[in-house]
Amino acid sequence: MKHTFKKASVLLLAAVLLLASMLTSCQSEPPALADVRDEFITLIEASYAINDIFFGEGLPSHDRDGEYAKESNMYYSLVGYDAYEYVAENSPFFFVEDIRDAAAAVYSEVYLEDISTMAFTGYADTDGGVVTTARYLEVDGVLLKYAYGDTDSFNILPGHRRYDFSTMEMVEPSFGDSVNIRLDSYLLEEPDTIRSITLRFVLEKDGWRLDTPTY
Repeated sequence: MKHTFKKASVLLLAAVLLLASMLTSCQSEPPALADVRDEFITLIEASYAINDIFFGEGLPSHDRDGEYAKESNMYYSLVGYDAYEYVAENSPFFFVEDIRDAAAAVYSEVYLEDISTMAFTGYADTDGGVVTTARYLEVDGVLLKYAYGDTDSFNILPGHRRYDFSTMEMVEPSFGDSVNIRLDSYLLEEPDTIRSITLRFVLEKDGWRLDTPTY
């Protein structure tokens, strides 16, 4: 009986070690850079617009103090949202869900969790008092953008960062479902200042997604 139990234990341990070895082996083999390079470039380039929506100037909106808004008296019926403006007709998005979908096509689900809260819900303390309001609200089917005061607290981008894709290289740690890429970058506002940036990509059910910001 003891011999049988010992044999079963050894077999179980061997199976566990084999499974662990298979998982480690799978993890240790990242895709070839040539196979994912174009997809990574597409994600990086698409991220520029997403960054601006969340952290830059944001979607265009009708200035409350603008001539058009005053002449049309468009804010007369917008009661209770004095800190917000209507998103303008030249906006690429008019619904929160559309912004979510566009962001989810570029950035990972984990990365977007807190950003989505900040962008569409806002943060509240334990007593329910609002600490940070949402940047975008959808009210009665109309998209609004936070625009209170002379300084936009959501516009925090240091500039418009761009990347030199000819310098792209895969760096460690990189695995089958997560890859780190290093490449040179610069701000459009400071083109002579080159900075090496490492970006992380993760493989989700619909393909690769950025797991770090590109700004």
